[in-house]
Amino acid sequence: MSSARPEVSVELREGEYVAARGTCKITWLVRFNDAWVHVSEWPGMEVKRCETKSGVVWENLTRLSVLPGARLQRIESRPAPYATRDALDYLKRSPNVARRVIRQEFCVGRRGDLRRFDPNA
Repeated sequence: MSSARPEVSVELREGEYVAARGTCKITWLVRFNDAWVHVSEWPGMEVKRCETKSGVVWENLTRLSVLPGARLQRIESRPAPYATRDALDYLKRSPNVARRVIRQEFCVGRRGDLRRFDPNA
C-alpha cells in the first residue's frame, strides 16, 4: 500500500483591478524547494482568461494540482494612501504613485482549501 498523498486541485484568481489613484494587482506564488515560483510556471497548471467586467483590467483563473501542505503566497500591490507633500516635492520625487504591497501565506489543506499560514509561528 502506498503512503503517497494524492494531489488536490486549487483554483486561484489573479488580475489587475481599478482602485483609487491607480490599479490593484493580485498575483500568486507557489513554494518550490527554497524558492517561490509564479503559478504560471507550475507544471500542469491550467489558465483560463476571465471575461472582464466594470473595474477589471484583466483577470485569470489558474487551476493547479499540488500536494496537501503546499505553501502559496498571495501578493497584493495597491496604491499607497495619499501622503501630504510640500508644494515643491514634485521636483524631488518621481511622478509615480507609491505602492503598498501586502503578502499573505497560505497552506493547502487535504481537500484543496487554503488556510492562513504564519511563517513566524
